[in-house]
Amino acid sequence: MRFKTIFILAMTLILPISFAMAHSANPSAANAQALNKKISKQVITLKNYLYKLYGPKGTEEKVFVGSEFCLACHQDKVGWKDTKHSMSLRKPMEQYSLVEGWGVIADYDQNGVDDFRQGLNFNEISSGFDPFKPNAPILSVKNGQYTITIGEVDYPVVFISGGLGQWRERYTVRIPAADSPTGYSKDVYFAPIQYNVRTHQWIPYKTKLWYTEDHQPKFTNGMNLSDIALKAKATFSKNCIGCHTTGIRSLGKWDDGEWRYTPYVAVLYSEDDSHYFDYDGDGIKDLVNVGCEDCHGPGSLHILGGGDPTKIINPAKLNVDDANAVCGHCHNRQRSVPNHTFNWPYHDDTDTQWYPGNGFPLSDFYANANEFWPDGETSYEHNQHYAEFYRSNKPTNPYEPMRCFDCHDPHNRTNKHQIRKSLTIDGTVINTKNENDTLCLACHAGYDDFASLTKDMIADYEDNINIIGPVVSAHTHHPYAPDRIMGLSRCSLCHMPSVANAQRASAHVAHTFKVVPPEKTLKYLEEGGMPNACAVSCHSKKVNLWGFGLDPDMLIWNEDFDILTATKLMDYYGPDGIWWQIELESTHKNTTTK
Repeated sequence: MRFKTIFILAMTLILPISFAMAHSANPSAANAQALNKKISKQVITLKNYLYKLYGPKGTEEKVFVGSEFCLACHQDKVGWKDTKHSMSLRKPMEQYSLVEGWGVIADYDQNGVDDFRQGLNFNEISSGFDPFKPNAPILSVKNGQYTITIGEVDYPVVFISGGLGQWRERYTVRIPAADSPTGYSKDVYFAPIQYNVRTHQWIPYKTKLWYTEDHQPKFTNGMNLSDIALKAKATFSKNCIGCHTTGIRSLGKWDDGEWRYTPYVAVLYSEDDSHYFDYDGDGIKDLVNVGCEDCHGPGSLHILGGGDPTKIINPAKLNVDDANAVCGHCHNRQRSVPNHTFNWPYHDDTDTQWYPGNGFPLSDFYANANEFWPDGETSYEHNQHYAEFYRSNKPTNPYEPMRCFDCHDPHNRTNKHQIRKSLTIDGTVINTKNENDTLCLACHAGYDDFASLTKDMIADYEDNINIIGPVVSAHTHHPYAPDRIMGLSRCSLCHMPSVANAQRASAHVAHTFKVVPPEKTLKYLEEGGMPNACAVSCHSKKVNLWGFGLDPDMLIWNEDFDILTATKLMDYYGPDGIWWQIELESTHKNTTTK
């Protein structure tokens, strides 16, 4: 541990400076030689340390070393540290209380004190946990450790999951174990509580995994690991870790029945960075969250090779399908193969993960697990972007095959969905926003209904809005006001509606780019109905145009309101509509393979 501490301090202080200077413009020959010696020395130090950690594999094979090494050279990508990829998992620390992306932000009464530090006791308030009194959860911070108490058992919180933007914050804990060397489980488990950020509400989360049918706690002090493994099903290692970490050394079920993920060691980090913590309970901080190497492949040989570009993957230089697979290996609902053990691409028979540059197609590592509304092609559940994208014509677009990162910026979070702020197309720099359609028009200008528009017009949006607006309105048959609350004629509201079920809608918009027609709502009434783009984006919750009222329920689609609204919408959106003639496509059911 002493060697590790010294190494971390040295690398933290020296490496970013030396690498940055070495890559600055026109250093003198003498300075360059001196800097090269420094860099060589640091590389040797890293090589020795990787050998110490992993043996010969650490220096001869690809090893994940962490994003801080990448940022030492690629300082223009430091915006990654502010993304949800970087911040999704974090250790709760009092110094970051109520700091979004760094600490606990749960504050149900909005009094400026996080609910753990406040000591929120659900036995003393009215909430969704009333059925579990007097054994409802109690939140606290004990000697700096965030803790959840249920009955007589204290569960230390290992890390927070989510809580960024407008979604939810969840908490993973260790369970006390009498036969464990540390006194606690090796695996981490979701606690039965969830804080909804937008509404400031606490809700029960999978309480059946923590309480018996008569609402008594399932876990008691003095239980063995094997007893815990039988009862504890909310395991993060089995259900989630594959898409919330950078690199898997191994993953499997131990003799005691617990699932145990072995991560790569965090080599370079700041001690007060809450995004690095001890996941597996061995006393050493680990690589967690989605880092640079999750998209670029393991970086050890790239660094040990002095920045050799052939030893790392640049997704921008991959073909379209391979580039999209970089995002798709997590942004999809899928199961491992061949046994469907895990919820991410993985060979669960050989304990082998997929990563960019491993030489195998992503399709060899997963089975599709998408879930649909009755039409068999419109996503019912969240996180199905990759499969949806390949049900669209975007990756095979004859004008310009599309990649995920053509619209999304993986290195920065300047807005909610990491939408690119600008695109450079044929030498023209176009500032882009979803809210004013420039994101879509940057590519669509010059084609089909937008043939009269040019890239230069979109680049000079403010001076050409009087030209752009009428062209878009002719396509949408709506007034042009995409940047207003209603979002009139905003491309994404029609072509990317939030059709996933209501509990997930805030996290998912459709990526098939197909307008879901109102006819489908009527066609599948006997199966519960299904949403259509016109209703879900505007005509069920924003505007009472025909006097039917409002009905923002995104799960139920076969009530009178839904039937009346869909029937009226068909007057405009066909078949035989005033504005659009459409024909329903054949259903896909669950036959998609990507």
